[in-house]
Amino acid sequence: MAQQADYGLDADLKAKQDAKYDPELEADVANWIQKVTGEDKGDMTFGEWLHNGKVLCALANAVKPGIVKKVNTMNAPFKQMENITFFTTAARDLGVPESAMFATPDLYEEKNLGSVATCIFTFGGVVQTTCPEFTGPSLGVPVHAQAKDHAREKKVATQCGGLAGTMEKSQATTGKREVAAGASTATENVKAPPPEGADAVGLDADLKAKEDAKFDHDLEKEVCSWIEAVTGEAKGDQTSAEWLHDGKVLCALANTIKPSIIKKVNTMNAPFKQMENIKFFTDAARELGVNESSMFGTPDLYEAKHMGTFFTSLHMFAGAIQVSCPEYSGPKIGKAVQSQVRDEKRNSGLCVDQYEAMQKTMEVERPKDQGITRGA
Repeated sequence: MAQQADYGLDADLKAKQDAKYDPELEADVANWIQKVTGEDKGDMTFGEWLHNGKVLCALANAVKPGIVKKVNTMNAPFKQMENITFFTTAARDLGVPESAMFATPDLYEEKNLGSVATCIFTFGGVVQTTCPEFTGPSLGVPVHAQAKDHAREKKVATQCGGLAGTMEKSQATTGKREVAAGASTATENVKAPPPEGADAVGLDADLKAKEDAKFDHDLEKEVCSWIEAVTGEAKGDQTSAEWLHDGKVLCALANTIKPSIIKKVNTMNAPFKQMENIKFFTDAARELGVNESSMFGTPDLYEAKHMGTFFTSLHMFAGAIQVSCPEYSGPKIGKAVQSQVRDEKRNSGLCVDQYEAMQKTMEVERPKDQGITRGA
């Protein structure tokens, strides 16, 4: 697929990532997939070949027949991304630890193909122990991953000791070969996520409690009231997450402010359609001037993981449209915000300490007029 050019800090990060990439690992993984599935890679790149997820689904089904129930054949982006998700779900079910997993954009947008190759290599090791009925070609060495939870003892601890005593420890046993340098290794594992709807426990509960303590309920109420006023949609007795979960209200918000900025809103209740609606809104928010640093991720809302981040982003959206949509005369909240990010060529030079190097390397996002222009 066509790649967008990277600039500034993104280019530096990509260069470092590329420097760590293991072509031999990629070749091993690609050869194994071809042998197991019978699919020919041909002259395509690794990313192009796996892009639509169909080969990965064929791989999972060859190892464990029927583990992926349905493989999408349409070329629509959301269908291809769903195929990738089908594979990663199967990989988790077969025992690949979360620390070795890749995210859908790592493959679909070719953001981190190293993590994709690493995950599949780990998958090749895990299935040797979890799928004894699979007698096809093997990749790497058998991997036994196991996460154990133990009741914690409450002790008085120093700052360092407290951290070490609080964090979950998990171990995995493997053979001689480890995954490529610079990538997550197959010798690490994390605790499996709790069932959907289950309460968080252990360290997860501690982190959630701290996040809940920082949640701004006044901001939530202000944003929800504004959305109701703009769209005419009633929240009723639903929680904010339930009300906005499927993305339809957010799409209505964007289209009310900037008519037709979202061309089509999905009405199906399928998860990938609802997540696509949320993505439609975030794309519109970026187009209307919300900085990337103020954006929320789809799981922040869809899985209600970080609702504080979500409402902060919506508040920034309400400020940005006061500048980018002067034709909009409906209800407003917050202050008008206008920002701009500039990329400038860096002057290279000798850095004498770590702090100086960081300051010279990092991009700084500077909003116009100190970031805020007060509305009338």
